[in-house]
Amino acid sequence: MTPVQQLALRKSAFSPSGRRDAVRRDEPSEAGARSGALSAFDRFIHYGLLVIGSVLAAVGLELFLLPNGVATGGIAGASILAAHLTEMQLSLVLFLFNLPFLLSRTATNRRHALRMLLPLVLIVLFTHYLHPVPAVSDDPLAAALGGGTFLGLGIGLVLRQGGSFDELAASAPLRPAFRRLDAGTVIFVANLAILLFAGLVFGINQALYSIIAHVLAYFMLEAGYSGMSPVKRIRVRSAMLGRLREAADRGLRVRWIETGDGETAVLDVYRRDVKALRRLLAAIDPQVEIEGVRHDEARRLRPFV
Repeated sequence: MTPVQQLALRKSAFSPSGRRDAVRRDEPSEAGARSGALSAFDRFIHYGLLVIGSVLAAVGLELFLLPNGVATGGIAGASILAAHLTEMQLSLVLFLFNLPFLLSRTATNRRHALRMLLPLVLIVLFTHYLHPVPAVSDDPLAAALGGGTFLGLGIGLVLRQGGSFDELAASAPLRPAFRRLDAGTVIFVANLAILLFAGLVFGINQALYSIIAHVLAYFMLEAGYSGMSPVKRIRVRSAMLGRLREAADRGLRVRWIETGDGETAVLDVYRRDVKALRRLLAAIDPQVEIEGVRHDEARRLRPFV
């Protein structure tokens, strides 16, 4: 969704008085808005922000992290390690490592695959053309801070525009839940293994800088995705989406944007109401997925709401 649409939604759903306007049931979904209601200016802003996000991610990777031997978690960090060990260009490694995710998306949902393809191609191209450019700094701490900031903001902007890139980083928790082998724990362990391997490859000191870059990228991704407004955007997936919407509309100030598949919606909600919203949704559907993670996992794993 473009910034113009987001501003319109926030003005209608979150008025200065704090009262939510009525949400019409026959309102067009986000997919419908994309298909026919976007003006040329809206499309320019949408694709322009995708390009900006891709440039920021490429700058963080090629001009900060890779030249200084600093890695993050996720596919980006694994690609940095592989590029260093194989002496292949980072752009090629990024494409190869993201290809299985792209193919799996194509097999299940071609629309989602297209949302991943464009940001992937843009980041790969910008990373390729930035490869000959000298590093901005040769100080590893500055590289960790700059690389984590640019990479996190870039991926966050891509996600904000409906794209997808580095799903391990986008859905990764900072703390695990070891009560069962859930998706969040698997992703956490995978990222931990990448950071530990970075310590073996680049040295212990670089591993510490890699952890700094990883944590910073995590929080900057949230800033790029949700923005600096008091309204937080989350994704919800449930087979009981209709009942969830009715309950949330009665009790909280929530703006629903359905994606068209009948089970997934994007929600704009005040940050102070996020915890209450999570509890409400989980009380109706214990299997609800919030931002790709089941409610009980998300409540334990994410360090902020």
